[in-house]
Amino acid sequence: MKKMILLSALMLLATGFSARADSYNYRPYVGFDYIYNHTTAKGISPNYNALNLRLGSDYSPWFATELFVAQSDTDVRHPRSTKVKTSYRAYGLDLIAMLPLGCAKRFSLLATAGIGEYVFKQKIFPQKHFNEHGWGYRFGGGLKYSIDQHWQARLLVRHVNFDHVSGIDHALENTLGIEYHF
Repeated sequence: MKKMILLSALMLLATGFSARADSYNYRPYVGFDYIYNHTTAKGISPNYNALNLRLGSDYSPWFATELFVAQSDTDVRHPRSTKVKTSYRAYGLDLIAMLPLGCAKRFSLLATAGIGEYVFKQKIFPQKHFNEHGWGYRFGGGLKYSIDQHWQARLLVRHVNFDHVSGIDHALENTLGIEYHF
């Protein structure tokens, strides 16, 4: 996965430099998000609050790519008189399609698709501790608002379908974020 992230970052930079030849002004950005995540799992359905850091770039008024890293808080459940603590971290790549609206183009509709590696940590007290690794295929949509030339805010809803993660089926991510364009 680390090789995939490195290769994606190199492709991101290479495509960005070639995009400068166009009439569009290539714009890298950094973003920060709050995520509320409802996960469907076997036996319990944890809810997570997470923070997400994004590094991305706009290649045109219609397309962007992002690298992301997310870390959740711990969800505590008490099924069948045991204590279960779970949390996750994730990293990966998202592709974003944007449709600017109106004459001023301050609002844009968003569609996203991406892939990430998710690592779920689970502690069943008193003795079991284990990590579960797997891929998350992410699809979603939302709205972006341009505050000024540099600052933008966005609201996204994503469905994440997990592969090779036993006991965890899918998640619904509700994201509220802000980004700074250089």
